[in-house]
Amino acid sequence: MDDHMNLQSPTSDEPKPPFLPQEANPLPSRKKSSEMGHMEAELRLTLEEIARLQNALAEANMKNIALQASLDSQPTKIEGAQVLKPVLQELKQPIHTIQGYIDLLSNESVGILGTFQKRFVERISNAVNHLDEILRNLEIESGEAEDENRIYSKDFSLTSVVEETLMLYSDLLRTKLITLKVEFEKDDINFTGDQEKIERTLNIIYTNCLSAVQDEGVVTLGLKRLQGKKPAQVLISVQSSDHDSPKSKPLPVNLDEFKDLEIKLEGFGSSLKDLLKAKTLVEEMHGKMEIFSIPSSGALIRVRLPVTS
Repeated sequence: MDDHMNLQSPTSDEPKPPFLPQEANPLPSRKKSSEMGHMEAELRLTLEEIARLQNALAEANMKNIALQASLDSQPTKIEGAQVLKPVLQELKQPIHTIQGYIDLLSNESVGILGTFQKRFVERISNAVNHLDEILRNLEIESGEAEDENRIYSKDFSLTSVVEETLMLYSDLLRTKLITLKVEFEKDDINFTGDQEKIERTLNIIYTNCLSAVQDEGVVTLGLKRLQGKKPAQVLISVQSSDHDSPKSKPLPVNLDEFKDLEIKLEGFGSSLKDLLKAKTLVEEMHGKMEIFSIPSSGALIRVRLPVTS
């Protein structure tokens, strides 16, 4: 069952739709100052969380060393997994969440960053990626790396995650008067997997399509179960097109063909590097991501994921 939500310019006789811009703020400079203050506060909290994770990781490492020294024999793979599993769960999940928030900030999806803020975000990103690399090494040493998806899996509504992540871009939808077409199945799609990885992937895909489409353009968001697939799969699709563009056949984009991943292709709002990051996240969840360019129009991205990881 398809649901359609059109965001179009209101007339004087019609009520404003929910995504239309609000009336001009008489004190824009004060509002901007407040937003920047809020962003800096969020960044400070992120740095504090990173410091907490670093301390927790150091403490866990000390405990691991002490445990190994106290054992008469070399721990088995099962013993190592029992020791490290709760530690990995405690540290990895907030790291995934912080990485997703950093992606949003870096792509300027929630606001334009100044030079100082960009340097600040880059420092946080480097610190978090370093922590993530350390944890990956621990996973490899303990034999937990192959079972990472199971460790961080949980049951949730994929429909709700797709919708709620999109709400982060409501200001952009209003400002650009984008017509949003939502094509979801009637019933919620329940999913078992890494919710943070899915949210990070969606952030990159949404940023790509919504920032590239022109004012009064159209974005179509689809979510459905794929019939007859074993194992069971779901398909998430996001397509952007300009309101006056001709209909064109989507052409597949192979990221491996490009040497310079910093470039942005016509119709895309994100660099190839960011798209490759999303593709890697999808493959880590045993899924597949397809990227298409629509000549003189926009882009289409499809993500297929197994219902259970």
